[in-house]
Amino acid sequence: MKKVSTLLFLAILFLVPACKKDNAQSNQAAQVQDDGWVSSEAEEAAPVRPVPSMKGVMISGWYYDPVYNDDGSLKTMAANFEAIVGTQVEVFGAYNPDDDNLGAEVIKDVLIDGAKKDFIHVLYDNEEYYVRDYALAVNAAPAVVTNSSAYIYTKPNLANLGKTIVPTNTIVAVFSGDIPEDEDGRFEKIRYYVPDGKTYTVNGYLMNSSLSFNANEIAVVQVADKLNKLKAEGKADKTVLEELEWTLEDLSY
Repeated sequence: MKKVSTLLFLAILFLVPACKKDNAQSNQAAQVQDDGWVSSEAEEAAPVRPVPSMKGVMISGWYYDPVYNDDGSLKTMAANFEAIVGTQVEVFGAYNPDDDNLGAEVIKDVLIDGAKKDFIHVLYDNEEYYVRDYALAVNAAPAVVTNSSAYIYTKPNLANLGKTIVPTNTIVAVFSGDIPEDEDGRFEKIRYYVPDGKTYTVNGYLMNSSLSFNANEIAVVQVADKLNKLKAEGKADKTVLEELEWTLEDLSY
């Protein structure tokens, strides 16, 4: 029974945000009569909502809600809750390999904390949010580094070995699509974030033999990171810590 309860706890902890936006659209549901007829008012009141067309991976950052002025114009973005590194989200827009953000829907120059920032429109857990552009890798999937000597390559060939080693158990975003220069299929184009105050976003190539796309292995890293963070802060309830430790033990089998 313990295993079931801890996995349920993990789902609540990572997949259900503590504070969510109200779903205003649910209050506009059309009233259907017994004969299946829908009122014309309901039809007119139901706007056509855009549909996300790409996948993306959170490598850092927070989920934000837009804040509007009285006239309906965008005023700023308000942080809602912190993203879990390695979480996959859906991205609004249309894929464009020649675009800086690969065709993602972007709102530029939003004034926040006294500076202008760019935000990307995403869907997470069936709710729409905005995330900082640096925090999201568009058209990508999560993976975890499993090799203790995973060197970054500056180009997808063995002759371009870099000096940076990506630490084991680092979650990275792996971009989709073929790499034309990688004739032997040995490399993956990756991006990850280093929160050390000086490095920030790292781009490059890793040999695919150094990576695992296994969802369970990624979850182990996510839970371990959360557990270590709570312990370092010294604020978490003992029961919460025990649940995380049990969850980590369950996932590690």
